[in-house]
Amino acid sequence: MAAPSLIFFPPSELLTPVRDFAVEAELERVRTAAMTARDRIAEIDGVRVLGPEVKSSSSTVRLAIDLRDTGKDAWKVACEMAGRGFKLDTASNRVIVVRLDAGDVKDAAHHRLASALELALWATPAAAAAE
Repeated sequence: MAAPSLIFFPPSELLTPVRDFAVEAELERVRTAAMTARDRIAEIDGVRVLGPEVKSSSSTVRLAIDLRDTGKDAWKVACEMAGRGFKLDTASNRVIVVRLDAGDVKDAAHHRLASALELALWATPAAAAAE
């Protein structure tokens, strides 16, 4: 029977994950801002925010907004939103995805998002009914 080894190798420093608390704090501020935007968007008739915020990288958060019940084409609403300076990841005929980052939080875009969405909905004509 072999004797147990008494040789001890200390764990490598390269294997331990390095946490960047500044990045984590910044992401938490962006997530908090996104929650504020979610709550305000939820107050708009016919508009729903789908699921929780989605972390798309270490510094941005995305909100998926369902406009199906508004009777508006989300693609056209997205064009109106982009014209107002909001960053959009994607759009379909029902859903738009808005991206928020630390710069948006600094510029208070999360406070303006719901009102800009409401203005974009008002400025967009109703989608043509499917025949």
